[in-house]
Amino acid sequence: MLDSSPKGDSDCYKRAKRSLGLILEMEEELKFDPVLEPEVTIVIASRNPAPFLFRCLQALCFSESVRMEVVVVVESSSREMIALLLDRLKTVVKVRCPKIVSYSEAWNQGANVARSANIIFLKDDVCVRKDTICATLNVLNNDGGVGAVGAMLLDGDGVLIESGSLLNSSGICRSVGRGWNPDDYRVQYRRDVAFCSGAYLGITKETFQSIGGFDESFLDEYYEDVDLCLRLNRAGKRTVYDPCSVATRNLEYRDSWGKAAKLMAANRNRLLSIRESELASFPSQSDFELDTIHESARGQRILWVEDAPPFGHMGAGFPRTKEMLWTLIELGHSVTLLPTFITTSDFMDVYKDTPREVEVALGVGVEGFEKFWQKKWKAYDAVIISRPNNLNSIGRIIEDTKSKRPDLRLIYDAEAVFANREISEALYNGEPFSESEERQLLEAELKLAVVADVILSTSDYERKQFASLGFSKVIMLRHHSTIEPAVRPFAEREGILFVGAVHSDSAPNAIGLIDFIENSLPLIRAKLGQDIKLYCAGRYHSDELMKYASDSEVFLGFVEDLSDWYEKCRLFIAPARFAAGIPLKIIEAASKGIPVVATTLARNQLGWSEEELISAHTAEAFAAACVRVYSEGPLWHRLRTGALARIRQDYSREHIVEALRGALE
Repeated sequence: MLDSSPKGDSDCYKRAKRSLGLILEMEEELKFDPVLEPEVTIVIASRNPAPFLFRCLQALCFSESVRMEVVVVVESSSREMIALLLDRLKTVVKVRCPKIVSYSEAWNQGANVARSANIIFLKDDVCVRKDTICATLNVLNNDGGVGAVGAMLLDGDGVLIESGSLLNSSGICRSVGRGWNPDDYRVQYRRDVAFCSGAYLGITKETFQSIGGFDESFLDEYYEDVDLCLRLNRAGKRTVYDPCSVATRNLEYRDSWGKAAKLMAANRNRLLSIRESELASFPSQSDFELDTIHESARGQRILWVEDAPPFGHMGAGFPRTKEMLWTLIELGHSVTLLPTFITTSDFMDVYKDTPREVEVALGVGVEGFEKFWQKKWKAYDAVIISRPNNLNSIGRIIEDTKSKRPDLRLIYDAEAVFANREISEALYNGEPFSESEERQLLEAELKLAVVADVILSTSDYERKQFASLGFSKVIMLRHHSTIEPAVRPFAEREGILFVGAVHSDSAPNAIGLIDFIENSLPLIRAKLGQDIKLYCAGRYHSDELMKYASDSEVFLGFVEDLSDWYEKCRLFIAPARFAAGIPLKIIEAASKGIPVVATTLARNQLGWSEEELISAHTAEAFAAACVRVYSEGPLWHRLRTGALARIRQDYSREHIVEALRGALE
């Protein structure tokens, strides 16, 4: 809860007052390490009772290890407790002035003495969380287009006060998310905003000086931060709200609400008189939609419906999703990812692999999609739907919207044609479908895709399937893999590597791996006269498969970084005999310079030649291929070179960029 007056009747204020009293009584001091070359200067305008400043400084003391300079701007005739506190701050820079008439003036005076390239302005009732300053500096210094960075501001009870603010053409402001749970997905992504509160605002000193600092014509407080951000925008710089920068405010208004309202009105009139042209580009009050926070969105607004956030450990096409998300952000678009399968998670986990600029709509799912879409359907320019289950569950809703909004672009991302798994499994079991039966399966899966403007295909094989069904605009969008071939030579490697998750006893990876262990691996060992070890990396949920675990068949579990294994092992195998899509694990392994033996199915899915990977259909032929690659150095090098060349040709980042550009045109 926020204090409503400087008297500070809250428990938070009383605790701070007691702690401050103890420090003053014991003649202790808050210690900030002196630094010769600070990374950041914290400029605090002190205009409230001493306990607020004490808590603000105390939080900075317990903040992260960043080379920090602290500047406190205070009136010369400070009250006794403020004066005593300042005397204990030996390494804090004190800027004393006869009277602080406004925050603009105080912050400008503090900025004048700042020694670092970065400045964070604070009000003295603000307490930063650990890692907040580092998070702010990360955003401020890693994107040349960023002018200022604001924080997620909470009250003492952890309730959201602000996550950036909206501004309309009349100069009226609204805090985004006021009263919300800070874990609401709508405030958990980094985004451009009209402005952020000066209570916590990061900016580089160079940028601050280039626009002339805060305008001191704004009385006392309010709207000086709005004006600063408008001038930044005019100078081609963006104001960014960063959810990783979190701070608590302990005082809402320095005086009564009545006085605050009068100040706001006066300063809003000042803003209207000097920023009329800038404000004209903002929505009118009647167009203000607080629930759709797209006021400062860049590029196209894109909704992407996918099974889950692109967790790196999941495989199954999610690494491709991750690269596509990064590409869309880099192309300047604004993206909402709506997961339908994994609908709850920890945001720290979600954003390990997902760009923080992507809004991840956790908690909506298929069940809540229609309600979500009723509020949002006008806000998006394009919808991407991945995978047939999502096409079937929400395709009709989007189809109905396109009848009302023909300009809404629908892109179907066929990460895999799932019917191909059923077709290949029937072939594996010796009961193949007829040509007409295969066509019926494909048509049943893809019937809702007829309303799509574009289809994204991962392989030439599937592109031809789409063409045979009459789809006119199909764009190839393959996986991206960074080429980083391990340097260890052929002779110094040993062992066979398999990578892939196994979700059940009947999963293709489980069946293929068991078949390899039972029928191919004994032949390989007998032919080579060695107990060749098999290393299996991935999450395994198959009791049948785990029965084979031994000193020679080593199940490593999930491995975060496979680099050492790609360098250690001599051969990579992909033994799945039925599957859909393309085997991304082959692409990843080949990009690391380890040759691959795969099933004929996998080679056909990829469209690779025998100069790029060796394939086989039976267990005996698979074993023979493994023996050749494992024992013949020239063949090993030829396959390695051929696969790397293919990846450079088909799996570059530029390919993804051009494909997405084409899909969104």
